[in-house]
Amino acid sequence: MFNFFFFTIALIFTDRVQARCPDIKASADVNLTEYLRATWYIQQQQVNGYQNASDLFCTLATYVSGEKTVPFFSGTVAGVHNYENVGSVNGPAEGVDMVLCARENDKSRPGALLVAPCFLPNFAAGPYWILDVGSDSKGEYTWSIVSGGAPTVQFDDGCTTKEAGVNGSGLWIFTRVPTGAGLWVEQARNRLQQLGYTLQRLKEVKQAGCNYKGALIKNGATPINERITV
Repeated sequence: MFNFFFFTIALIFTDRVQARCPDIKASADVNLTEYLRATWYIQQQQVNGYQNASDLFCTLATYVSGEKTVPFFSGTVAGVHNYENVGSVNGPAEGVDMVLCARENDKSRPGALLVAPCFLPNFAAGPYWILDVGSDSKGEYTWSIVSGGAPTVQFDDGCTTKEAGVNGSGLWIFTRVPTGAGLWVEQARNRLQQLGYTLQRLKEVKQAGCNYKGALIKNGATPINERITV
């Protein structure tokens, strides 16, 4: 009886905390062709269930449309090639041999991607929401903010996603260039605050001096994919 009482109180408290967080939705205006065109370099992010502070070196993500399929799904799928160095710039590389699958599960809201290993069906995939993007005068994306679903953890200046577990965790600021992107990062941070996110948990990712050895890089100026070997 007492266990049931405390369980009920805990549920009510959790619901009230989540109710104070903004009702965030993924972007309905993302052009996935442009989004997948070139490699994204992570400038700031939260730790999560699969990336701790020692992994935040030379981190990037490259997406390749049409190279993978997932079970029971005929929609748009892009291979996700993540890359990071562990412990230091140009330290041991992780992610080189693993490809995940991003799925456009809702055509009316292309920013609401699902991501998981490619052998898993969509119901087992986690939310990977593109919240907003910045563009230059040519309409090419310059920065992006991505959240592992809706924010559920409250701080004194906003909410954010959890830092433990896999699905439902993670917050990232991406830019198209590895360095010299301070203005874009500032624009992305401002947008996160407008959406009601706290910035307290964001950590810097080191990109200066990275050689990205073994990473799959898509040059934004050409459609050619290059695997960095030197």
